[in-house]
Amino acid sequence: MSLKIEITDKPPQNLEEILESLFWKEPELVKTAEDFLQYIKEWDRTETPYTVDQWKQYTLKKNITQSSYHNMLKRLKRAGMIEKKYNQGRKKHELHLKKEFSEVLYKMYSIWDEYTRS
Repeated sequence: MSLKIEITDKPPQNLEEILESLFWKEPELVKTAEDFLQYIKEWDRTETPYTVDQWKQYTLKKNITQSSYHNMLKRLKRAGMIEKKYNQGRKKHELHLKKEFSEVLYKMYSIWDEYTRS
């Protein structure tokens, strides 16, 4: 699975600017995605993480379309920022924050850093 991001001449200064590089084709989803990541982060800290089947309640609460929600979800998954896991005990799929995005960026940095030093 691949994801195209927009790289600008100015490094991102915060999460919103990182999301702008991911949602460059749909900038209206930047704030929605930022809110959603915060929502997942808060749920991750509880005994009962956000389950995939709660999407309808979330879209109604945040007043976003099903299409926008699923598009945002797809991009965040492809970026490696969130992942869907099956919770055997609860018999439900949950969404969790993931570190793959930062690992990919760190690997890119390492390759470039080594190249410039050699």
